[in-house]
Amino acid sequence: MHWPTTLTTAHLVMRPWREDDAPALYRYASNPEVGPCAGWAPHQSQDESRQVLNDILMVPDSWAITLRGREGVLADEPVGAIALQHDLTGLPADEAEIGYWIARPWWGHGYMTEAVREVLRHAFLVENLAAVRASYFEGNEGSRRVQEKVGLRPHHHVDSAVDRCGITHTEHVQRITRKEWEVSLAADPTDAGTIARQQSEAAGIIDRLPLISLVRSGGQTGADRGGLDAAREQNVPICGWCPPGGLAEDLPEPPGLLALYPELREGPSQGYVERTAWNVRDSHATLIVSPGGLEPRSGTEMTAIFAERMGRPVLVLEGANVSEDAAEALAWLRSLGTCAMTLNVAGPRESKMPGVYQLTHDIVASILRQS
Repeated sequence: MHWPTTLTTAHLVMRPWREDDAPALYRYASNPEVGPCAGWAPHQSQDESRQVLNDILMVPDSWAITLRGREGVLADEPVGAIALQHDLTGLPADEAEIGYWIARPWWGHGYMTEAVREVLRHAFLVENLAAVRASYFEGNEGSRRVQEKVGLRPHHHVDSAVDRCGITHTEHVQRITRKEWEVSLAADPTDAGTIARQQSEAAGIIDRLPLISLVRSGGQTGADRGGLDAAREQNVPICGWCPPGGLAEDLPEPPGLLALYPELREGPSQGYVERTAWNVRDSHATLIVSPGGLEPRSGTEMTAIFAERMGRPVLVLEGANVSEDAAEALAWLRSLGTCAMTLNVAGPRESKMPGVYQLTHDIVASILRQS
């Protein structure tokens, strides 16, 4: 056993208990939700808390948990307890049992898991223990989850364990050996250096991702195909939902437009409405190229309505200037704060708006080249 040194993590400082901790201990340990689930009765007075400090907490391998820089918490104020117990009946000399609790306001914040993980590191690297155990009473799901997150696994259970309040429980005992801890640490490192390297690697991956990774469309003549063809030329993968048989106005017989765009998938419903909805649904954003605005009651207007109803970002380009429209669309896409997005491209058929194919093609090509 060791008189505790201070242990520090990203959000916590775990330090030795002091006699002046009695008011804070009483404030949190008097909550009836805290003690009983761990097997001890709520504190009834500061005098009782002071006695617990002297008899139970101010001992070797026992730490007060404090929060680092958390608003609403006094600096250095204990909000929980954690300890390694070495002298329990039946416990081998090279093992210890870890016990812990944290104040009700801080349940569900991950602090207890962080504290237990650090005390395990201390147990294995500083005290050179062979194994550490922990237990929880049947129904204490919070404690069970903490133990599982740090790698403890079922060891045995006691059907009629009596707690300090005289209440009988089923007690589940879990255990982790030093070797198991080392393996789990290698698989999921938690040291500051490794985390920093992982964060740097993640940032690098994000920086290398394109703004647009997929261009989606239904494949109709006009704007749809302009977007798909521009993406192909820029080596950006394409996808999309189309009607059964690859139906399009210029390709009414199967395989229809699937012969031109085998990357597309057939939807189950006849006509264009369902595939229009699904292409909006399965994209991060929808770009509509429709010079002069949306034709009322058209499929293009329906696309915009689907996007609005589904909460998908949508931009309608109503002009016919490639450079200006591409710049507007690119700025809009970047403002969404998303990378590697699937962009749905839509607009009128070529028969309704001659020239919309080339306009859409050139706008999308310009966007992809610059993103």
